Amino acid sequence: MNSNDFIFYPLFIIIIVSVFTQLYYNNNVIFGSDESQSQTLVGNQTLNEEESKLELEQGSLSLGFDMTMGLVAIIVSAIALGLIGLNILGSGLPDSSVKIIWNGIIFYGLWTIFSVLSYSSIASIPNFGVLFWFMITFIYSLGVFSKMGSAE
Repeated sequence: MNSNDFIFYPLFIIIIVSVFTQLYYNNNVIFGSDESQSQTLVGNQTLNEEESKLELEQGSLSLGFDMTMGLVAIIVSAIALGLIGLNILGSGLPDSSVKIIWNGIIFYGLWTIFSVLSYSSIASIPNFGVLFWFMITFIYSLGVFSKMGSAE
C-alpha cells in the first residue's frame, strides 16, 4: 500500500458514514422546490438560542442551526482564511514548511469536517465507535505524514 491508500480509504469510510449520518439523523432534507411565492413582511420575528423564525402573512420561515452546522461553518471559514493567508500574504517560511502547513490544513480540515458530521453515528456504537474512529484516524494520519514527508 502506498501513502495515498492510507489517505483514501479512511477518508472514503468517514465520508460514507457522514452521508449516512446526515441522511439518517436529519430526515428533513429538502433538495429543491418548484414553487415560488411573494409575500409582504408582517414584522414578527422570534429569536432564541436554537432557531430564528420569521412569520409571514401566510406561514413562517424557520432557520434552525444546530451545533454541527455551526462547527462545520467555523472550520470551513478557518481553513479558507488560512489558505488565503498563506498564498496571498506569504509566510517567509521555507517551501517545505509551507507544504507541511498546507497539507495539514487541507487534510486535517477535511477530516475534522467529516468527523463532526459523522459524530452521531460513531458515538451511537457502544464501546466500538470511538475505537473505530481512533483506528481510522491513526491510519489516515500515517498516510498524511507519509505524504508530507514525500517529494510529491
